[in-house]
Amino acid sequence: MLRSEHVMARLSRGNLIPHSLSDSDEPTTETAAELSGLYAKHVGEPRAALEAEVAAKEEELGPRLDSRRGFRIVRAFGKLLEERCEWAAPAETDPYTLRTRIFELASELPELPVSEPDLLEAPTRDDILSRVATETGLEDPAMLMYADRQSAQILSEFHKPSPEELVHRYNVAQIQGVLYAARELTVDIGAEADARLVFHYVKKMGLIHRIEPTRFGYRLRLDGPLSIFGSTRRYGLALAKFLPGLILTKPWKLSATVEWKGRDASLTLDSKNSVLASHYLGPRQSEDHDEVREAFVKAWERAKNTGGWSLEASSEILPFPEKQAVLVPDFTLKNESGETVHLEILGFWTQRSLVERAALVGAANERGDRVLVAASENLGASNEALEEAVRGGVIPFKGRLSAKAVSERLSATG
Repeated sequence: MLRSEHVMARLSRGNLIPHSLSDSDEPTTETAAELSGLYAKHVGEPRAALEAEVAAKEEELGPRLDSRRGFRIVRAFGKLLEERCEWAAPAETDPYTLRTRIFELASELPELPVSEPDLLEAPTRDDILSRVATETGLEDPAMLMYADRQSAQILSEFHKPSPEELVHRYNVAQIQGVLYAARELTVDIGAEADARLVFHYVKKMGLIHRIEPTRFGYRLRLDGPLSIFGSTRRYGLALAKFLPGLILTKPWKLSATVEWKGRDASLTLDSKNSVLASHYLGPRQSEDHDEVREAFVKAWERAKNTGGWSLEASSEILPFPEKQAVLVPDFTLKNESGETVHLEILGFWTQRSLVERAALVGAANERGDRVLVAASENLGASNEALEEAVRGGVIPFKGRLSAKAVSERLSATG
């Protein structure tokens, strides 16, 4: 994603309009193609060489693309291409160990090594390096002394996008950059949209949310980074990563209140008038994993005693018309007698969101739907609020949710 210096938008009567590019504009696609080709050409070469050539290209391509904003656009392209790079160390040797040995040998000498042989036959720099080369089997220790510096990294692989793909990624990234400063978001999801897909990304990113049923589908209310205390940068990144998941389906409408240059502004988007294209492949792409939930599934599979309960991913959506709310469990647990219990694992939470979730769980249990909720101690705003919620039945966890904690709660409430 983009850094703040790459994000551009303009205000029009209180509405914020993020900068966007057209994938049919020839100078734009030519610039995207040239930069992508530059990265592809440097596979196998050090980062420093690539960065130097990119910097030189910025001076050429920026003004040609846009006299006022071209430089920032080219830099934004470079940041997005950087995300498609994989880097490797130039050698398997540990540079720190290598440096230490060179300095040790130099410090043992009666005087500092000289750069060239002299009449006194004082040891030279090359003598030291030659000895280290003999000890380590390395051909050029001097070149590898600082191989742990970022500039020495080798571009091992580059996933080259088409010019159009890079332009699409730029347009989405500009909106993501605006969402870093959001106070709140409302997303209306139409009945024809894949609501479970949207909920998947809400859950994966651990966003603080409330889901309401509407006549036309669902309304999703999301807390923005500026509405919570602590972890705002981490939460802002999570919210930004939600956007490409949303645009995998349609119809939808998004409205947000964001802070822009010290003023509140409105951001509105909808799938009908938007030409946004997601770079996500969907929930089954290899890199789209959820560490907390996947770790819990593995822990459950390894557990020696789960009390006869089986675990499966949930496909349920539990409506609460009387509270104008919806609960979306992550897992469904079933035992041999036919009992069913739903489990939701919360991501980020505030005291307000935890109280609201506890109220929904109470309403579910009153009508005969057994629901358990687990909340991470690391993603909340108040230890006191969590302690109170635990007394009300919430399962606390730190890094990972244990199978034992859930199994004990199932036994206690069975």
